[in-house]
Amino acid sequence: MTLRPYVGSQAAVIPTAPAVVPTLAPQSLPAATATPSDDRLLAASIAAYHEQARPTATPLPTATPVWTGTVPVHLRIPAIHVDAPVEPISLTVTWVDGQAQRMWVVPDHAAAGWHETSARLGVAGNTVLNGHNTTHGEIFRDLYKLQEGDEVFVRGRDGQTYAYRVVEKYILPEAGQPLAVRLKNAQYIQPTADERLTLVTCHPYASLANRLIVIARPVPLPVAPTGEQ
Repeated sequence: MTLRPYVGSQAAVIPTAPAVVPTLAPQSLPAATATPSDDRLLAASIAAYHEQARPTATPLPTATPVWTGTVPVHLRIPAIHVDAPVEPISLTVTWVDGQAQRMWVVPDHAAAGWHETSARLGVAGNTVLNGHNTTHGEIFRDLYKLQEGDEVFVRGRDGQTYAYRVVEKYILPEAGQPLAVRLKNAQYIQPTADERLTLVTCHPYASLANRLIVIARPVPLPVAPTGEQ
């Protein structure tokens, strides 16, 4: 009940109706629906995020091939009419004055022998070729006739021809000499820091008395060397 202002001597009691509060019926909101285009945008955003977060690999430097020269396969010396194949040869052990010594094999036919541990063509080092001056093709029979300035051409396995010009010639006592002398002679077939070609044989004809050494230095190749294939 609600007390109201007095009416007469008593307070008037006026019944009041209970207040009616309207009740709102709960309404459900429409659920958000992802469209296919929204899915694609979300997937693209996630992919872009991971792509940015992924560390970038640093490419490794590419190794540059190192030229190691080419094996000699053919020799031509116009001044003494040498035109012969070149074959790789190795060391063998032989006995001299009761001592074991290593000596280079010499081809037993008309060919020059390339000391296989000597330098290849086209790189720094001493390229050594030997050959007989008597029998077995005797391709170096006239090697002693070479003069300073004569040209020598050697073709490599790569198909290129390498040109040289004679700069030095030595005739050194060999047979019957002490080991120290023979070892000193051998210095001419040892490795060198510069690029050179060394030709080796015996001298004179039909004798092993001396060692004949011819040294040639590389020069630019002529436009068309005579007789070169």
